[in-house]
Amino acid sequence: MLLSLDSLDRLVSLVVDRGGSVSASEAASHLLAMPAPLEDVAIEILGPLVEHDARLAWRQTAITLDRERPLPLEDACFVVFDLETTGLATANAAICEIGAVRIRRAAIEETFETLVAPSGIEPRHRGCLAGISEARLRAAPHVETALRSLSTFAEGSILVAHNARFDVAFVNRELTRLSGTRLAGTVIDTLPLARNLLRGRIERTNLASLAFFFGVSVEPRHRALPDAQATSEVFLSLLELARERGATTVADLAELATPKSRLQGRDQTVVAGR
Repeated sequence: MLLSLDSLDRLVSLVVDRGGSVSASEAASHLLAMPAPLEDVAIEILGPLVEHDARLAWRQTAITLDRERPLPLEDACFVVFDLETTGLATANAAICEIGAVRIRRAAIEETFETLVAPSGIEPRHRGCLAGISEARLRAAPHVETALRSLSTFAEGSILVAHNARFDVAFVNRELTRLSGTRLAGTVIDTLPLARNLLRGRIERTNLASLAFFFGVSVEPRHRALPDAQATSEVFLSLLELARERGATTVADLAELATPKSRLQGRDQTVVAGR
């Protein structure tokens, strides 16, 4: 059984609410709204979430916040990605373009982009919201090839996206269809990150508003690579603000990117005791 990106945030919130440690059985029961499973079953269910998320760690059969092996921000490689799709709902739309930007040591290192031939979509839904012609999409790589190329580009990196739930939902739909897997690693969402860091300083936190606020060099225009480039510059600005708040590790940054509604009144300070 595979769990979604939403489950990652809920699991982290649960661990925090339980004082930094929760049994695998209780966590699985909480996330799945079911009677508590056996510990070995719960560990199997939650394993991909815990093992690939920088905020969490195993302590025997308990899930804890990982404070012993933090990944410093300066050592982390980030890949900011953006998708264009044939529609807004995963039920009747598909990926038609992918753009990504690799960031290392607070500098943009390399870019990636590809068109994608939409799969499993009725002919009348094959148009891309980005205005890419159907003829160009028909000649593009299939989604399996495109996602494999993105995976190679992003290997060993922390993924970043603006309104990540949208992009992750489309990626997970295709991964589930193709291989029965889902993204299970840390994904930093610049939307709640911006809301938490810029509260009271900006009214809207959509990508266009943030791009204008920070004066980025690439204007977002509903094409995957330009939007990924704009998001990457926004992310670098937010990263500096996060450092000013005391963030030194990826886990700190991920906590700052947790939607405020899930913090449940907790102290907003990144590291306990500061």
